[in-house]
This record gives sequence, C-alpha cells and structure tokens, in this order.
Amino acid sequence: MKALFLESLPYESAFTVGSHHYATRFLTHGWDGMWLSHPLSPLHLVHPVKRDFEVRMRSWRSGPIDYGALAYYNPMTVLPATTLPLLRSRAVARTSVRLTVPNARSMVRRRGFDAPDLIWLTNPIYQPLAARLDAGCRAVRVADDTTAFTNVPESLRELEDAALADADVIFAVAASVRDRLAERYANVVHLPNGVEFERFDADVAEPADLAAIPGPRVLYVGAMEYWFDAALLAECARALPDASFVLVGPESARVTEAVEGLGNVHLFGRRPYADVPAYMRHCDVGIVPFARSEMVDAIHPIKVYEYLAAGLPVVSVRWPELEAMAAPVELCERDEFCARLEDALGSGRAAGRDARLDYARKNSWDARFEVVLREVGKVLDRSARRL
Repeated sequence: MKALFLESLPYESAFTVGSHHYATRFLTHGWDGMWLSHPLSPLHLVHPVKRDFEVRMRSWRSGPIDYGALAYYNPMTVLPATTLPLLRSRAVARTSVRLTVPNARSMVRRRGFDAPDLIWLTNPIYQPLAARLDAGCRAVRVADDTTAFTNVPESLRELEDAALADADVIFAVAASVRDRLAERYANVVHLPNGVEFERFDADVAEPADLAAIPGPRVLYVGAMEYWFDAALLAECARALPDASFVLVGPESARVTEAVEGLGNVHLFGRRPYADVPAYMRHCDVGIVPFARSEMVDAIHPIKVYEYLAAGLPVVSVRWPELEAMAAPVELCERDEFCARLEDALGSGRAAGRDARLDYARKNSWDARFEVVLREVGKVLDRSARRL
C-alpha cells in the first residue's frame, strides 16, 4: 500500500504536526510513503525561509531523502504563489506546482507514487498535482483556516475548494471547520489532534539547561509568530517576578524585543520533539497566550494535549475551539490571564492532575489513527468493488 502526503512542512521539521503522526502510523502498518512539502522558489534564495530551510534545500538538491519506507522531497517552483501583487492570482496558484524544476509530477512518478492507494492532502497548493494522479482514496485534511494566515493568498482558498470537491473523505481537525464544511459536503469526519500519551507521561530526567532556572516555571512550547501575544507574555512576566518564564521554540525577534530586560524570561530556542516532554515534566504551568483572530479561532492546539499528558496545569486565552474541546484547562479573557496564571502557580501541579491525565489518555494519536484507517478503508473497499 502506498500513501502520498502533500504537506506544508518538511517530514524532518522543527515542528511535529498531525500529518507527521499519521504518516508514522501508516509506515508502522506496512505502508510505503512519499512526502512533499511546500515548494521553495527563487525568492527563498534571496530571503531564506526561517523554518526548515536547510533540509528543504538539501532535499531539492539531492532528490528525495529516504527515511526508511518514506521518501521526502521539496520541489522548487519558478512561480511561487504568494501575497505579492503579481503572484497572488488564481492563475499563479494553479500553475505553481506544474512549473517546478525538476517537475514534481515526474519525481512522484519516478518514485512510483503516481497511482497511490491514498493521497493525503493538507496543503492546497498541491491540488493541481493531486487532480492529475490516480488514487484509490483522496483524503483532504483541513488542519487550519489556511487563508486566514497573513502570508497565504486568497487564491489558495479556491484550490482548497477544488480539493474538497474531489475528496472521498474530508478530515476536519477543528469543530468549527467541521461544522462549516458539513454544510456543503456529506463526507466530513471530525478528526481532532491528539497526543503520544506515553511519551509525555514518562518520568524523564530534568534537562541541564532547565535545571539552572529557578522555579516556579511557566512554560510555552511552540511557534512564536504573529499569533503569539508577546505583549501579554511580557505583562505577566512583570506581574509575576518570582516566576520564571521558559519559552521553547524557534526564535522570534518580535518576542525577543518584547521581553528585553526581563530577567525572568528565558528564551531556549528550538528543541527536538523527543526532548520536549522533559521540559514539560519539570515545569509547573503550561500556557497558551495567543492573540485572538479568525486564524486562531480555527486552531485545535496539539500543545494543550501534550501539556495535559505531562500533567501540567494549563492556562489559555479563551477561544471557541478550545471551549469545544472541553479539556480540563483554565480558559480566560486576555485581561484575566496573568491573575489566572498566578492562581494556577499557587495551586501547584497536583491539583486536578488525574483529570488532566485521563483526558490526554483518551485522546491519543493511536485512537485518531483508528478513525483514519476506518474511513480510508471504507473508500478503498468501495473502489475494489467497482473494479
């Protein structure tokens, strides 16, 4: 069995997202895989992308990188779909992947994935490629509100609509996205994010760099781009000078500027996914200080499941998707955040720990993958009967 993953991030990325977990499980079940990430372009050579640039370039230059039964490739397009005036049109979006060098479709064919059993599409830019390939099952995973991101052109919305119209099954991560899509399509399945519970529940040693930071410790893990409320983080650090704020994730100049001069804020930079549980295990509260927006309102955060699996109390800005998760998390408005964080630090990790672990245990990636196998299997069974 073969699965072609059409994604945004590389397979070897600074961030581990849902499709990484599903691909791993397909491989464990004996499938072969090929993974394509968002095309590079000559613009990236002038202004290198901040995230995963080295592995993306290495893959393009050397051809697919093999990770056991999975081949990873990052195409290079001469016509990138961006928000720049001349590059945000429908024509550019539909042509971008066709104008890759070497041609992405030829690379897929060369690796034997031009007629896979499964096309798993998360990145709409690949809809024109997916439409030209035969597949036993076409699955579209809608992980976010794609065009709500500031660097995504509206033309990708049309590509996503075309992919959804062709899909055999649509996996919607957020409840709000499920509800929106269910008004138009009958094949929508709610597939929230999950957690590798045993990995995060493990009793692991304290990292050496964290040991030097005095407690209590407030932890944030993840991206710190424009949706991360750096001003709120700095406000809480000033209000709680006896707490240490530990930020684990790729560096952000915007965040660095916001916390300048705050000695109780510690920017650790990126850490490998395998090391993240140790940081969660030895901190006191996990936080999600996001700035509310249309994009944030469609986020179903993996980090919340991981915090809970590690036993961490969680304080988050309130938004509808988090409310729909019904997780044992302290949700609050922005102006309440610092006070609620202080309360959580005062209560300690033991309060409510059993409820947090129970919630995380019930929401594992393995449980989510069973849903995937069931829904994909239904489609493949129908395809086999037609033959």
